[in-house]
Amino acid sequence: MAIEKVKAYFAQYGMEHRVLELEASSATVELAALALGCEPCRIAKTLSLFAGV
Repeated sequence: MAIEKVKAYFAQYGMEHRVLELEASSATVELAALALGCEPCRIAKTLSLFAGV
C-alpha cells in the first residue's frame, strides 16, 4: 500500500502522524473539501517539489 510507504518515510522524521486517512472520499477537490470541512480553494491535489540539481 502506498500510504504505508509514505507513513514509513515520514516516521524517519517523526511526522507519520501528519498523514490523514479519511473515511469519506477525497477523489476530487470538492469531495476532499467536504471531508475536511474547508473551502475547495484550500485543497492541493498535486504537490511538486524541487530537490536541487
